[in-house]
Amino acid sequence: MLAMILAWSDFITLVSRPPNSLWFIFFICLLVSLVSTFLNKKLVDHNKARRIQEVVAEHNAKKKALLELSKTNPKRYAKEYGKWQRRDASVQKMQQSIQMEKLKPTCITIIPFMAFFFVIRSIYTPSWSSIQLPVARPPINPMDDFPAFIVAMMRSQLFSAVGNLPVEAGFLGYTGWYMLCSFALGTVLQKLLGVSQSTQGQASSLFDSSSTIELPKPSDLL
Repeated sequence: MLAMILAWSDFITLVSRPPNSLWFIFFICLLVSLVSTFLNKKLVDHNKARRIQEVVAEHNAKKKALLELSKTNPKRYAKEYGKWQRRDASVQKMQQSIQMEKLKPTCITIIPFMAFFFVIRSIYTPSWSSIQLPVARPPINPMDDFPAFIVAMMRSQLFSAVGNLPVEAGFLGYTGWYMLCSFALGTVLQKLLGVSQSTQGQASSLFDSSSTIELPKPSDLL
């Protein structure tokens, strides 16, 4: 028992400082991304999700056209409005069904991952401070260029007899380094396993305010 405790203590010491901490967090991120992507592939019908995304994009384009029609031809708009409204109910149901399906992997992994990251956090966050220990230093100092709320999550510092690394030095804590690794590895693994989806329709909806505007009732125009 004592040997196991000492071995665990030595392991924690080994992976708690760069460069070992950099590779350890990278490996952890790879493992988590593999599990999440595998469950996503097995539990979610991505072909169905792509088809629904295309239907939603077409439906939003029709909504935009109707919005313009309401301004130029109210009588024709009144005829088309009922058809669109009936179609809207079915499209909403399709969106809800695929959103619930996408939640399946999260429902399975959320509790184990929360416990797992609680352990990781205890390794890289000192008991006497809320700021994480340094793990990696990117080429660009994120403390200078990133928004303050992101810096608050990613920052790290170390005060010791060996050498002090303040927040301004630009080192990332495990949260910041994990975020960078997760973004890169997640994108690659999704493409390799065939679960990546086109975000063109989603991106266009973010910049098209007409998709969020309610269509006027025909009675209000006539």
